[in-house]
Amino acid sequence: MEIRAALPSERDEVLDLLARWYDDREFFARYNHNDPKFRDALCLVARDAGALVSTVQIFDRKIRLDGTAVPMGGIGSVFTHENYRHKGVASALMRLALQTLEREGFEVSLLFAERLTFYNQFGWKEIDRKFGVLTEAAAMRADFGVEIDVFDINRDLAEVAAIHRDYSGSFNVCVIRDPEDWRANCSFAGNQPMHPGEGSEEYFVLARAGGTIRAYARAIRLYGVTMVMEYGYRSGAEAALFALLRHLSESAQELPSSFRLIGDHRRAARLRSGSGATAPTGGIVTHTAHDKHLEERMAAAGAPVIHHTDNNYMWRIVTPEKLAARLNATPEGATARAMTLFASDASLFWTSDRF
Repeated sequence: MEIRAALPSERDEVLDLLARWYDDREFFARYNHNDPKFRDALCLVARDAGALVSTVQIFDRKIRLDGTAVPMGGIGSVFTHENYRHKGVASALMRLALQTLEREGFEVSLLFAERLTFYNQFGWKEIDRKFGVLTEAAAMRADFGVEIDVFDINRDLAEVAAIHRDYSGSFNVCVIRDPEDWRANCSFAGNQPMHPGEGSEEYFVLARAGGTIRAYARAIRLYGVTMVMEYGYRSGAEAALFALLRHLSESAQELPSSFRLIGDHRRAARLRSGSGATAPTGGIVTHTAHDKHLEERMAAAGAPVIHHTDNNYMWRIVTPEKLAARLNATPEGATARAMTLFASDASLFWTSDRF
């Protein structure tokens, strides 16, 4: 049994192995092909009897902690062939992943999991986080003077990225994106492609007023519900964001939009049919706990937030000494500070940055 980093010549074999998971090779290929920070040294494999039987991938990201950029290694694409499960193969890969995280200079690590105890043994700790559920989004009071447009990456990226930088960048744990990261994220953050080569199918909408983007929202269909996996708004433009949320709720219910639409909105259909299920209710799931002011405004607009908690959000400190130097603290103090920030309702990790 070989346990090592993948070779460039093995990329297709890795994807073939992962395709056994969802029967959707393209879902994994879009990360490997489009992520500018993908490298073979971060794709770990186990090979036995001439075949790849298990894999783990480390996703190279940076997050914001106390105003500084911290290298974060995300653990994802963890899969083992059914004939090799419960035989220690995945555990061996996780031990190699820890060595690789440290060698490659990552200071913290995040993964999303249901097998909590498996990852606990390697040092990851589950942390509760809150999602916001809006059951009355289709009735919320909003800015009815805005126009709802669709995002065009070549036309709108600079303006949207500036809103993201100003809004999301003010919260701890948010992933930092440069222009290359943004373009990559837009290629793999959406729904799973329904056909090979189809690409991301998120519904990315903008609220415009006087030609200026006042707010944006990125929506998909996730586990049968409408998920707004990221949004941003200019200071004082909460009502423009509410217009987008109301429009998304109306789209999910196949109701006419209350707003003037410009651009091609055919992707709105993915909110209704992306999972093959019948049309969902107008409820929206998103991230709101980090922005108490926004939650108060939502309640005042007729859409109070209900919080739903999950704990498949798992963090680990990889190199406490490096993190300590970055945060100007002792290793123990830096570890405690980081874990406090990971667990804080006032911190933010968008679903769009999942891996």
